[in-house]
Amino acid sequence: MSIRKLILWAGLLFLIAQLNIYFAWTSRVGMPRDFHRVSALRTFLISEVNSITKLQLSIPGVAKYFETLTFNTRALGPRYMLEMKLFIDCEVIAFTLAIFVISLLLFRSRGLRLSIVRAMEITSATILPLGIEIYLFDRGQFNIHASDIQTKVGLAWFTNADVLYVSTIVLVSTILIDAMFRSKGRKVRNTSSPLTEISPSSVA
Repeated sequence: MSIRKLILWAGLLFLIAQLNIYFAWTSRVGMPRDFHRVSALRTFLISEVNSITKLQLSIPGVAKYFETLTFNTRALGPRYMLEMKLFIDCEVIAFTLAIFVISLLLFRSRGLRLSIVRAMEITSATILPLGIEIYLFDRGQFNIHASDIQTKVGLAWFTNADVLYVSTIVLVSTILIDAMFRSKGRKVRNTSSPLTEISPSSVA
């Protein structure tokens, strides 16, 4: 495997891992029933997300941009929490697009159609946990908009339930299409095998 592919794989795995840390944090994974205690998993998620977002929001101009986005927006709790949520929403979108593009690059040698199918398969599998986690751990948020940034662009109708349904449909569909491509590939290899080209007369 070339160094370029190794870098792409490393980048892809990092984005998938960070994206799912965001999802787990958003959907309250690890939140204990006893609010006087905090589980080790929840502590890790809060610490990781707070650290990485504060670091990125310290970049000149970034904090100011998201502070402007929060104007005229109703928010429960401190204003900086809404700024952080809007930033994470934008980063989730960027990471999702990056996962799709990197997957395309990794599988482009197998043809455009197969690389698109594989990229959609990986991307939908990455997004799927969000809907499942919201349903299991934060049921009250299941039928409301999936991100705060949606309200800024008029897409508040797209809910966490839609995330679960759409990602599941896309994942199942792409797995079936991928299996079909694999089946066709095996048939082509079998029919073009040198053994099939040897006639009985030549063996005799």
